[in-house]
Amino acid sequence: MNYKENKQVLLTLFITMIMMVTTLFTFSQTTINPDTVCANAVGEQYFVTNTATSTYNWTITGGGGVLQTGQGTNSITVDWGGVSGLYLNAVEIIESNAANCPGNPVLLDVFVLLLSGNTIGPFCPGDPTTPLVGNPAGGTWSGTGVVANAFQPSTAGIGNYVLTYSMAGCSTTINVIVNNGPITGPIQHF
Repeated sequence: MNYKENKQVLLTLFITMIMMVTTLFTFSQTTINPDTVCANAVGEQYFVTNTATSTYNWTITGGGGVLQTGQGTNSITVDWGGVSGLYLNAVEIIESNAANCPGNPVLLDVFVLLLSGNTIGPFCPGDPTTPLVGNPAGGTWSGTGVVANAFQPSTAGIGNYVLTYSMAGCSTTINVIVNNGPITGPIQHF
């Protein structure tokens, strides 16, 4: 094979690879199953690729989910409830074509994630560092006085603080108070 033929083969392979990558990114839809949503999430959007002559029938079951907008279209919004858990087949869609022939159902499991944090305090400025515990475990704490998922009253100082526990795009907060200590004068002798 000569240089010109090699160049043509390489160019053809390159164009084919670009078309394959473009096709993957243009037409693929990916949602991890199960989908994770925060407890009491509002306006969560679900969609499939639109076919102009099709209609879409969505069903929401479990998780306290309520379909808010979009029934009959390729895109809906759902408000989810506050009870944590895995809800199998919580989102279902059946597409019907212009001849009113239904396709196979497409199902999506949904995990509703409800976070909580331990109640701590109130503190005095010199109190020891207290571990922050989030449920479920594995998230991250942030806020004034938080160091390595623990609360340090001496770092925070006197005041009221909101600490945030975050995981998988969800968050919850707890309130923590560090009170003023008394100011005792010097010992005097008469």
